[in-house]
Amino acid sequence: MTILSLLKFYIFYPSFFVTVIFPGAIFALVFLLFVIWFERKAAARVQMRVGPYYASKRIGGFLQLFADAFKFVFSEIIVPSGVNRTLYILSPVLVLVVSFIPIVLLPVSVIPRTGSIFSPYYYSFLDPRLNLGVVAGYFTRFNLVIILGLEAIYPIFVVFLGWVTNNRFAIVGAIRETFLSVSYDVLILMSTLSLAIEYHTLDIAEIVQSGIPGVIADPIAAFVFLVAMLIGSSRFPFDIVEAETEVVIGPYTEYSGFLFVLNMAGTYIVNLVYALLFADLFLGGWLPFSGFPGLIFTVFKAALIVLFAVFLRSVYGRYRVDQALRGGWKYLFPLSLVSLVIGMMVGYLWL
Repeated sequence: MTILSLLKFYIFYPSFFVTVIFPGAIFALVFLLFVIWFERKAAARVQMRVGPYYASKRIGGFLQLFADAFKFVFSEIIVPSGVNRTLYILSPVLVLVVSFIPIVLLPVSVIPRTGSIFSPYYYSFLDPRLNLGVVAGYFTRFNLVIILGLEAIYPIFVVFLGWVTNNRFAIVGAIRETFLSVSYDVLILMSTLSLAIEYHTLDIAEIVQSGIPGVIADPIAAFVFLVAMLIGSSRFPFDIVEAETEVVIGPYTEYSGFLFVLNMAGTYIVNLVYALLFADLFLGGWLPFSGFPGLIFTVFKAALIVLFAVFLRSVYGRYRVDQALRGGWKYLFPLSLVSLVIGMMVGYLWL
């Protein structure tokens, strides 16, 4: 085996490729910059403003985002007096890591026995019930439960983030996160539980390979999950935790420089994770492709969902926290119960 073939083997090994390259850390970083540029540009265009412009005018100011990123990265990190310095610096890192971990478990394609660049890893990532390999950083047949569990603990670290700053405005933003997390976590769990009952599995790859997208099998669950995803990733009109005019920028108020970049990256990574999960559960994931084309198709669907989510900033105002909670419990929670009933009925009659 030559050095080139050995390098190719390890680069395309799913655990490394999915986690580090695509849709892992490298892709997430570049996509994050593009999403922020799109969000600012779309909002500016709808509101008849210029948006990012001065750096790289010919390409719509896209390099303005790189300039802003470099500015934040090399800005001075100011640590407030009266805080635990270690916890203050560590908390943004924990937020980013916890938001990123679910990508490792998300299946983004399947591996045919032959004919794919991932085929050499077929047996290492074999799903015996599908008789196919699964392109994922780490494959487990209970990935749906683990991913939802990891996403459920993310708000804990956001609250911790605000608490360690010893700032009242940051704590108010953190408390808002606790209010919202109780609401959207229930909605996400109920909508995904309805699919798990309907498809008789906790394996996301099995749900995708069934050939019937969740948006067709249970459209109400798809709607509830989509709205809960917007709440959970702080996208408009549920950008409540970071309500600038009321609590400065929520739990992130006291962070500057590179630590602020990590905090903001965490919210967008959560949005990407939810979008990938939505693409798998409700939009058919990688079908009708497999292997590397299937991986690209899954990420393409997720990218469209993320762009749709950030576009909402252009057309919606921000809800108050009481409006979001009332909408979640009074309207969306009953819908999630309906989706659960649909899941049980369809699961019993169809499968």
